[in-house]
Amino acid sequence: MQILIPILLTILSILLMGKGSDWLTDSLIPLARKLGISGVAVGLILVSIAVSLPEILVAVLTTIQGFPAISLGVVLGSIICNIGLMTGLCAIIRPLKVKKTLILRDGIFSLVIPILVFAIGAGGEITRLEGGALLLLFIPYIVNIFLQERRVSDEQKTKNLKEIELELDFIGFTFGKLRPGWLSFFLGTALLLAGAYLFSLQLGWFATYWSIDELIVGLTLGALGPSLPNIAAAYKATRKGMGEIAVSETLGSNVFTLLVTLGIAAMLSPVSISHRWLSFELPAMIFMSFLLFFFLLTRQTISRLEGSILLFGYLAIVAIQIFLAVR
Repeated sequence: MQILIPILLTILSILLMGKGSDWLTDSLIPLARKLGISGVAVGLILVSIAVSLPEILVAVLTTIQGFPAISLGVVLGSIICNIGLMTGLCAIIRPLKVKKTLILRDGIFSLVIPILVFAIGAGGEITRLEGGALLLLFIPYIVNIFLQERRVSDEQKTKNLKEIELELDFIGFTFGKLRPGWLSFFLGTALLLAGAYLFSLQLGWFATYWSIDELIVGLTLGALGPSLPNIAAAYKATRKGMGEIAVSETLGSNVFTLLVTLGIAAMLSPVSISHRWLSFELPAMIFMSFLLFFFLLTRQTISRLEGSILLFGYLAIVAIQIFLAVR
């Protein structure tokens, strides 16, 4: 009974986060429509924030509750999970074709930033000052989005805005739809906050009660839980022939998670980086980021074989992490 209740609460918290994300992002669709053609860049930033919100809340709440290692695990694990599980699984279902603009806009950032995080963490700690610097680095990413939008034709901007609306509509669990508006916004926000708080409590319980390494809790359950609604959204989009959404969500979320989520977490409490994390977890994140970028760059398509490699890479990394933790 002692283990059953936390498991049920964990499932409930994931459902709350998923449903909260659904209602919250649905309420942003009318805003996306009102932005007009010139608002594509703002819409892209909205999608990055919406996709990453569960991870941000869980990472921040676990830090506040005194589990900074879980917070780091959530950040690193969500990157690896997005690449290996979400993108890999979707590519197996159907090869994912992406535009060159997406690779230039998000792909390069998603490769360079993990290397930067490794360089910062090589000293054994990510300080509050370095966390603030990561947060500020999100500004060049935003500037890059706006600069690229200026070079796109009006016809392409209209098409991109339609894709943003679809992407927002896919996020979260789609049962129990509400009409987009203020009600869905406030209810979605409340459910998302409640789910993230309940989920972070369960992560702390698993780490404390079962004496599991905090980083492993964050890298596995902590990363997978908030990512499930996004994985479901990417799956639905891929089945409908809009596989680029899976890649777009992965790249945008990874950039936002590393710069904003990790930046905020480090500003709340300096993040200590152990030797093991420098020797495996951070290199594993860089390796998966490089693998995804390489597959995108070669043919602007992620094939089923490449998706299988990404998925196998994710499973192998999780297995090695568990092995190292129990050794």
